[in-house]
Amino acid sequence: MCVFGGACAVASLLEAVKETKETPMSRTFSKNALRIALLPALLGGVACTAVLDPTSESAPPMVVGTAGTAGAASEPPIVVKPNTERGGTAVVPTTQLDEGRVVLRRLNRTEYDNTVRDLLGTASTPARSGFAADDVEDGFDTIGQSLVVSRLLTEQLEKAATTLVDELLARPAADPVRARILSCELTAASAATCLPQILSAFMGRAYRRPVSADEVQSRVALSTAVQQAGGDLTRGLHAALKSVLLSPHFLFRVELGDPASPSSTPLSDYELASRLSYFLWASMPDDTLLASAESKRLSPAGPELDQEVERLLADPKAQGFFESFAGQWLSTREALRFVADEAQFPDYDDALRESLPQETNLFFKSLIAEAQPLSAVVLAKYSFVNERLARHYGLPAVSGGFTRVSLEGTPRIGVLSQGAFLAVSSYPGRTSPVRRANWVLEELLCDPPPSAPSNIPALTEQRPPGATLRQTFEQHRANPSCAACHKIMDPIGFALESFDAAGAYRTTDNGGAVDTTGQLADGTPLTGVDDLARAVAGDADFAICVAKQMLTYAVGRSFASKSAKAYAAGVGVPVKDATWPALIQAVVHSEAFRTRRGETP
Repeated sequence: MCVFGGACAVASLLEAVKETKETPMSRTFSKNALRIALLPALLGGVACTAVLDPTSESAPPMVVGTAGTAGAASEPPIVVKPNTERGGTAVVPTTQLDEGRVVLRRLNRTEYDNTVRDLLGTASTPARSGFAADDVEDGFDTIGQSLVVSRLLTEQLEKAATTLVDELLARPAADPVRARILSCELTAASAATCLPQILSAFMGRAYRRPVSADEVQSRVALSTAVQQAGGDLTRGLHAALKSVLLSPHFLFRVELGDPASPSSTPLSDYELASRLSYFLWASMPDDTLLASAESKRLSPAGPELDQEVERLLADPKAQGFFESFAGQWLSTREALRFVADEAQFPDYDDALRESLPQETNLFFKSLIAEAQPLSAVVLAKYSFVNERLARHYGLPAVSGGFTRVSLEGTPRIGVLSQGAFLAVSSYPGRTSPVRRANWVLEELLCDPPPSAPSNIPALTEQRPPGATLRQTFEQHRANPSCAACHKIMDPIGFALESFDAAGAYRTTDNGGAVDTTGQLADGTPLTGVDDLARAVAGDADFAICVAKQMLTYAVGRSFASKSAKAYAAGVGVPVKDATWPALIQAVVHSEAFRTRRGETP
């Protein structure tokens, strides 16, 4: 600990690393070190540094065969027919886990805010309002490799911890949150027993696991040192609680497995409980889930694990999953930031901008709550609208908040006709068939087209009256260097041209008739969004891609290598005709979710 001028520069990151000196965890802080410099806390003091190691993930190529995990080695591979005209996955699904690794993962901004909400009962959102944006990899902000800690973030973490503890200690004595955390009255006479009691319970919940006597004693010693340096009992308690919120055991999702083994080893029940809660709640485990971990009822991967998954999904905190997973996969987060060109779309107001992502989030939530098939994400003929969105879509008026409505007899179907997707895949002033096609290929089929050559001429933006965007594209496509990619993308993008950049339905573009007909690269004819939705749902890559997206989000690492895609196919193909809850259960039961791979020392 650091004591300076009567105050303590809280060096909890360093202290927590020291706590692990004699444990296997210390070996996870070995190379590619991430340097974290803590600024002086309280009245100023010594800057303390901790060195952590989210070791880099590797996923070298591997031969994909029929061998699986223990008990499944005799299973034949699941054969799917890739879309060879488009490229397709070109992998054979397998149950053999790829060689990718999960590295030490910091709580992202959403997880941090949700965790301090559940730990401290705060309504504030310090991460969303004050932390630097998290980096995104493979479409998600849950990838440990990208969740680095900068000097700026360190300062923000220190400030947030101070504010959160200030808020806790300022609560009235009768406040239930304060009473739960400060479970005894801290006085000079009771400090020897009361302080360890408070810190032991608080650290156990904050670290999402049981804590040792030595860990508790280190915080007690910190509190005592602050008090003896000129503070008082409250100031000492403040320093100890703050140090817990700055510990790697709180800020990171620590999973040990066997750090020295390159083979996958099972997570402990407590590690599995955290992985489960951050997957389905984007927050810490609750007491019920921790009790299941204590009783070791999660690791057998039996009915009790299934029941916990169902319980977590039925809890209001599952909103964290709906908004975080769908918010990134289905681009609803981006929709909140989309600003349409006022000259082209004068009716696009804040009420509409805020309604678009809510529609998609509610729609995705219904897919799980109603156990809809995977294909319903693109084929469902219903959605959720409020008064503003119903008016924008040309649907019958609704009153009150969001209401489920049928889309039968309308040109809309599934997520591909929802305004959130249509807006973020457009430019502010016009649609973009290329962006929309690329989104479909990348997010729904995991088969993005190659990057365009650098010498491709820009599309002509000036169009004479009556000239549609499609006609301009067809002139652009006449360039031989453009034709190959556009053969794949244009039919997809053109099928969506009946929706403008703000998501409204239209029959004309710039005065010319909209033409949504086309033919996919494999010869499948399209006449609009309905045909496109059916083509996506029937594509062999669709279920594989959905499984890959969910594995990436849930496990917190990339599944982009060929062997990882084959493993994702092994998870997705068996449930391709099943429901969204079945896919979630398949991910939770997967070896990738329930194990961790170490590295050779």
